[in-house]
Amino acid sequence: MGSSLEDVKMLLSIKRIRYGLTILVALTTTAALVILFSPFKYDQISYNVHLPPLAPSTFHWPYMVGTDNLGRDVLTRTFYAYILDVSCGLAVVALSGTIGLAIGLASGYLGGVVDGLLMRFMDVLISIPGFMLAIAIASVFGSSLFNAVIAVAIVTIPIYARLARGVVLSTKENLFVVAAKEAGLGDSRIIFKHILPHVMPIFITQATMELSNAILYIAALSFIGLGAQEPTPEWGLMMSIGRRYIREAWWPAVFPGAAMFLTVLSFNLIGDGLRDYLDPKKRLTAVRLP
Repeated sequence: MGSSLEDVKMLLSIKRIRYGLTILVALTTTAALVILFSPFKYDQISYNVHLPPLAPSTFHWPYMVGTDNLGRDVLTRTFYAYILDVSCGLAVVALSGTIGLAIGLASGYLGGVVDGLLMRFMDVLISIPGFMLAIAIASVFGSSLFNAVIAVAIVTIPIYARLARGVVLSTKENLFVVAAKEAGLGDSRIIFKHILPHVMPIFITQATMELSNAILYIAALSFIGLGAQEPTPEWGLMMSIGRRYIREAWWPAVFPGAAMFLTVLSFNLIGDGLRDYLDPKKRLTAVRLP
């Protein structure tokens, strides 16, 4: 318990993690308040559609950040999109991370023909530019948010597989793994009890970094019409529609973009901080000394 508390204190003493968590907590709290107390739904046409969009103004409460081309409240849609995009990012990381981790563990531990076949397949996937491959997969499956999540998950599997394999290759040669084999422990027990604990810290750090990339990929696919469809509140889709009216009304495109920027920034800061925490050479410079 004491050790865990000390680890938490050390993590929070890293400035990047502290700043990232502050931004993330602020966004999540705002999203919860908006969803709970906003008088509008994300698809509710709350203002006369035949009139120009309302500009951000404190005089138009509750339209604090204005309305879009259909008279829908931009603030409400932006924070509904926050929940949706972060959830989609987490789904991508969970799916691709689980599959990639399993492939990396099997490839690194078993070696030989299994390693060769799995890694050659991963090399084929990773040799294709990620976004181009995601576009191709989403185009084949059809334009929907679910298919966009699947496409991005497939694209990012090799990242986790190669990372896990590298850690397994270096870990399985350690004496404690050799001793476990000599003691007659089964392969599954060795993997889950002795190897996996060494993989997880680096895996979690990479997953945190990839979460921001997943959010960007989902938004980009929606931006070009291969992801979320109207009236779904999704940042990429909102910016795609808002850019058509950018000369007359900038706020329907700018506010979703700003929310996405802050969200991605927060996860990147947390990921950078975790990476510094796991690197002994960088830990002293990353941690704020008393």
